[in-house]
Amino acid sequence: MDYAVTVYLIRHARTKSNCEHRYLGWTDEVILPNQNLPIVDSNCDVVFGSDLKRCRQTAKIYFPNASYFGYAGFRENNFGEFEGKTYEELKDIAQYRKWIDDPNNIAPPAGETLLEVTARCMIAFRNLPTSFLKYPLILHGGTIRTLLVQLAPKPSDFWDWHVSHDELFKLQWASREAFKEGKRCTSLSVVPLTANMNM
Repeated sequence: MDYAVTVYLIRHARTKSNCEHRYLGWTDEVILPNQNLPIVDSNCDVVFGSDLKRCRQTAKIYFPNASYFGYAGFRENNFGEFEGKTYEELKDIAQYRKWIDDPNNIAPPAGETLLEVTARCMIAFRNLPTSFLKYPLILHGGTIRTLLVQLAPKPSDFWDWHVSHDELFKLQWASREAFKEGKRCTSLSVVPLTANMNM
């Protein structure tokens, strides 16, 4: 089957906080050097994603000849006062336990709920230009999960998805109209992120 529109959801390369299992939201942390990252597609002209450095830097490596357009709406969850902390540092704090139990409706102090993250991510998604057939998006683990909940062929939960740094989610729509309207995609696959994919 030929698809009218394809979206690639790709997580940014690893950062120090990722490796230390710290909550990393709006802090503008850079990616770690010497990760031996592949050139995914040297022919790609345009890439979209979060406006934070770790996504911009990742895009420059994966798509070295592409122009990058960053959207604040695609940022990771704002973890507020939990930013930079680990589970071990937070597990005995009552407000943290409440947030973990109901992230849709409860926010970290000075942070945002999952419903708020979903709303801004979907606004950013709907604000993508509609003139392309392929959309590589360099995003964060949380924003990829958020988009998958909204756009995967079948309804799912945020925690149903595992988002690694080494694979991409390929979402395809049968018609441009369905894509523009923000409907669920027709096809979803997960593939390893490798060099020269010719997306």
